[in-house]
Parts: sequence; structure tokens; C-alpha cells
Amino acid sequence: MKPVFLVVGAAWTLSLGAAFLLGHGSTASEPSASGDASLRAGARSSAPGKSARAGSRLAERGHPGRIAAGSGAASIVTSRPPRQAVVELAQLNDPMERAKGFLALIDTLGPDDFRDVVADFRAIGITEQRKSEYGMLLHAWGQTDPTAALAYAMKNTGTPFARQTILASWAADDPEAAIAYAKQNHKGEAANPLLVGVIRGVAPHDLSRATELLQDLPYSRERGEALQTMLPFVMQDGIEVALNWSAGIADGRLKTGAVTYIMSDLTQSQPEVAAEVLGGLEDSSAAVRVADDVGGALARISLERAVRWSEGLQPDLRAEAMEGIVPHYAAEDPQAASQWLESLSGTTNLDAAIRSFALTAQHQEPQMAADWIARISDEGSRAETYRGVLSRWWGKDAAAAEAWIQSAPNIPDSIRALPESLKQGAQPDVQGGRQFRFTR
Repeated sequence: MKPVFLVVGAAWTLSLGAAFLLGHGSTASEPSASGDASLRAGARSSAPGKSARAGSRLAERGHPGRIAAGSGAASIVTSRPPRQAVVELAQLNDPMERAKGFLALIDTLGPDDFRDVVADFRAIGITEQRKSEYGMLLHAWGQTDPTAALAYAMKNTGTPFARQTILASWAADDPEAAIAYAKQNHKGEAANPLLVGVIRGVAPHDLSRATELLQDLPYSRERGEALQTMLPFVMQDGIEVALNWSAGIADGRLKTGAVTYIMSDLTQSQPEVAAEVLGGLEDSSAAVRVADDVGGALARISLERAVRWSEGLQPDLRAEAMEGIVPHYAAEDPQAASQWLESLSGTTNLDAAIRSFALTAQHQEPQMAADWIARISDEGSRAETYRGVLSRWWGKDAAAAEAWIQSAPNIPDSIRALPESLKQGAQPDVQGGRQFRFTR
């Protein structure tokens, strides 16, 4: 979640388009609906003339919709009916020109224009390239006539993207009306996905109100999405304010999830600060969840510093931090990494760190990696790590791997039989990835 800095001077135009989205990247893209396919013809032969402008509300916000005459986008907007213009603009290759054109087009649309323009745009397909422009259209429609926009989205779209984008736009202007609509149009006890869009629109202006709405959501994917949406506004005044905000959350699981997200963001942008903060976190569950990522991020900056830092942590945190650090250490010096693990053996459960060491050290020192696996206490993890490391070693040097397997004491029968399985072409279950764990 690092801020993105644009180095091209004219790239501010793209940010104007992106501002309409209010975090669109956290939701799934909206596929075009097959029911709109019949509107392709309408995109080519649009209703004559342009409707009265609905730009007054956008103009109040300083909407920079007009573009210089003579450009490709300007020519399309000024010489085509809106339904034809939206299709031609969508086919422009230059993303800046396309964004300028959509901003200008939106400035010409009246309340009655949006439905057909959005339908025609959806009919040509919502690609990754076009998702920003789709969000711009939905955002503007949400400002102009949110109930009509939502009625269309409820009927014609299959993912939450359109509904949440429209509700975010509406909630920015009239939060209570948007909240009432979201609650009235949701049935059942499951988390209300409409509130995710509302929270997206409310958070930039009223973080306290957004937090109240967040806490109304039960544990769910939707709550995780809403929390992620709020994170930039939670973090904007610094880590101390963000952690104070999380301390006010009553639900323990949600609080842990909030601290996890906050620390994850801090780890990406300021790993040294994250390392300092980690040891003092009151939420021990969140600290354990992020320690490996903090350790890994710090090791990328300074392996020596990361090792010293981890050794000063409490045993449970140290074990997690080592999981993140040891792949960097093992890649640089497998022998030194092995000695480091040895020095800390017996202080805590090092299963995850040993597994990370073995999966990294196998590239340079496959026998050393294999020797360490026996120390993994969890039987399932131990067997899985054996399969991964030994299968790779067998693929590079079958004789050496097979000799080690036959001479190694106390390995499971299934691992002892691994060479035969590999000779017969069986595909072992080889997994080496680590996944970051989030609590919503």
C-alpha cells in the first residue's frame, strides 16, 4: 500500500480519473453482462442530440472536464452523441487521452444519459484497462442520480463493484441517505456488501462514522474489504494515531485484524519503524501474525540488523521473525544460517523457521537442508518438507538424493519410498510457498 509517485509531469490527468474510484482495486472487476450485448447497435446509432448538462454538481467540486480542442478525445466528445462517444473513447490507446475524454464526456451527461452510456460501455467489455473509466462513469452517475444508478446496478451487474462504487459516491455527498439505502436493500444475517461501498465513501470525510459502520459488520470477507478501504485514512496521521484508533475497536477479532493491516502497511513502507513498534504491540496475536513479514522486510535492508533485532524478541515473536529472516540468511550463507538456527534451538518452536531454511538452503546445500528437516516437530509439515526438498534434490542429483534417503534414520516409510515413486513418474506434493495471514 505504498503511495505511488508519478514522475511524468502530465500524469496528473490520470489521477483525476483515478480519484473517481475511491479504492476500486480492492474489489473484483465487473464483467460485461450478456444482457447488454444487444446495446452494441445502440452504441453506433445513438439517440440524436445531447441532453441538458448535469455538470453542476461536478462543477461545484472544480471538475476539470474540458479538454483542448483538436485532440482526439476532444474531437470525439464534441462531435459525437454520448453513446457513440463513450465507445470510441474506450478504444483510444493513450490512457491519458482516454481519461481526459471520459472526464469531458461526463461533464456533458444529463441524468437521463447515464443508463444508456453505461450500458453501451459495459457491452464492449470491461477489461482491466477500462476499469478506471467504468468507475468514473459509475461515480458520476452516483453523484447525479444514485437511486437510478443503483437500480440499474442491482439488476444488471453480477459483482459488488458497480454497487459499491455508486454507494461510495453517494455516501460522500449524503452519507445517511446512502446508509439507509444500503440497510433497506439487504436481506438476511450475512454481512451487508452494500455497506462496504458506503464505508468507502464515508471514511475520507468521517472516520469515526465509518468505524461505527465497520463494527456493525460481522466477521466476513466484506468486513476485511471495508477495513482495507479505511486503512489509508487510518494511517494518514501516523502509526501512533492508527494504533490508538484500533485500540477503540470493541470486537477483539476485528481489532486484531485492524492491527495486522496497519502493521502490514507499515512494514511495506517503513520496515525499520515496524520492527521498533512490533515488540511493544499490546495485541500479541497481531504481533505474532506480522513478525515474519517484519523480519523479512528488515532482512532485505540489513541482514545483520534483522538477526540482532530478532534475538531480542520474546520467544513466540522470535520464532515468527526468524521464519521471515532465515530465507535471506540461508540464501547468502547457508552454513552461517544453520549455525544461527542451532544457537536458538530449544528456545521455542522453530518449525516454520526450519522449513523456510530447508526450502532456501536446498538450492546450494541440499544435504544440509535435508538434515535439518528431521527437527520439524509437526509430522505433516515434516513429511511435506521432505517431499519438496528431496524431490528437487533427486531431480538435480538422483544418486546423491537416493543415497541420503536410504541412509537417513527415522524417516517415514512414504519418504523412504520416494525415489521409487519418482522413477515411476508420480508427482509428489511439492509446496514451498508462504502465505500472509489476515484476520478480518
